Amino acid sequence: MSAINIRNLNLKFPEAPVKLFTDLNIEVEAGEKVLLLGPSGSGKSTLLNVMGGLIPRVIHTPMKTESIEIPDNNAYVFQDPDSQFTMPTVAEELAFILENRNIPKENMETAMLEALSQTGLDIPLNLNINNLSGGMKQKLAIASALLQDPDTLFLDEPTSMLDDESASSLWDVIENIWHNRTVVIVEHRVDYIWDKVDRVILMNDQAQITHDGTPDDVLKNYKHLLNEYGVWHPDSWQDAPVFNPLPPAKEVLLEIKDLHLERRGMEILHINDLTVAGGEWIMLEGKNGTGKSSLLLAIMKLIPSAGSIYYRNKKVAKTKQIAGEVYPVFQNPELQFITHKVFDEVFINMESRFEYSEAVRQTEVILQQMGLNNTAHLHPLEISTGQKRRLSVATAFGGVPNILLLDEPTFGLDQKHAFRMLEIFQELTEAGTAIIMITHDENIKMRYPSRRLIIEDGILQEKRIHDA
Repeated sequence: MSAINIRNLNLKFPEAPVKLFTDLNIEVEAGEKVLLLGPSGSGKSTLLNVMGGLIPRVIHTPMKTESIEIPDNNAYVFQDPDSQFTMPTVAEELAFILENRNIPKENMETAMLEALSQTGLDIPLNLNINNLSGGMKQKLAIASALLQDPDTLFLDEPTSMLDDESASSLWDVIENIWHNRTVVIVEHRVDYIWDKVDRVILMNDQAQITHDGTPDDVLKNYKHLLNEYGVWHPDSWQDAPVFNPLPPAKEVLLEIKDLHLERRGMEILHINDLTVAGGEWIMLEGKNGTGKSSLLLAIMKLIPSAGSIYYRNKKVAKTKQIAGEVYPVFQNPELQFITHKVFDEVFINMESRFEYSEAVRQTEVILQQMGLNNTAHLHPLEISTGQKRRLSVATAFGGVPNILLLDEPTFGLDQKHAFRMLEIFQELTEAGTAIIMITHDENIKMRYPSRRLIIEDGILQEKRIHDA
């Protein structure tokens, strides 16, 4: 008997002009490991939600099927881990799951610690979840899924916020526990799992399933389609953009002196002296939880820190002194959306610089450039994760910042949009913008920066450009 069997699925979001799925059919056998691929916005996450029963039971979206068989005992790991937490602390979140499984109270702590250990998450159980980094939250989400002991796992970008070492070890954990389980995966970082899944199902940008086969068959016979759709595959970086070396750095824009950052009363990062000049493309590296995102927030004066930060030789005391000229793009793009339409998120910055008609034209150009023109009428929270990421970067272009702070800007992007994003970053640095960028993608770190900085043992230090 199939674990999942959906016939003639039709689904339309109420605000959308056309249906997302039209007579879509999908079948997954019990125990199969399936990788679901497609460009950003192709409906992969929505299809996971249908297969797991979230649509229409939890997410009230109209849908019709000729027939549908889906598993009752399943667990999710979402793209955005914050969306699945319901309790304030780690212990309460995990205990909630164990209580639903009627696990005796005296056995709970051992089960919690084992799940955290399996995901490589060494944190106290009484820690508030809001104090975790994005990568640590992702590990906690996977630990939560493991504690549910599900028959079926739905994994939606489970390693997107993890460094390579953590991602590799986490896939080892998932592989160790997926025997006798059905697993359906949406993932961009496919190198770890391409040879481990049974099937690859390929969707196009019209939310249609176009190909379904073994990983070897799809890569050997349909690589041209993978590239055409902009889908990541093991050979994707053979076609990555190649840029000319960046010109020499220009004037110094940012200086950081004797900066100290603390977390829960303990120092996590010390920077003795750091300068950032216009035209630099800097990669900020380090394992999950080392303080990379916190440093970007400290530069913006969004969290407290000891030490001094200077922008163009003027000491920065408040965010408003540098707002607009230093522009952050957060790890969670939803944090910076302030309007009710995709168009308005970009237009709001344009209207302060141009007359109305020109502001409209410039906004349309940017949305076209970022592949968001077809979503201009939608609410920013209604678009896919990859589209949200592109929109969060697009908002920065309206203000033409001198320094761009990027926290995982290619997270959730398909190959085509990730490569286009990198081209845009290169153009910005060539024009004199300084970029400080956090990424866990080794291919990006090895190919594109003018400088690499790494946080190790609480110290920020220079790293050779081509160091592995």
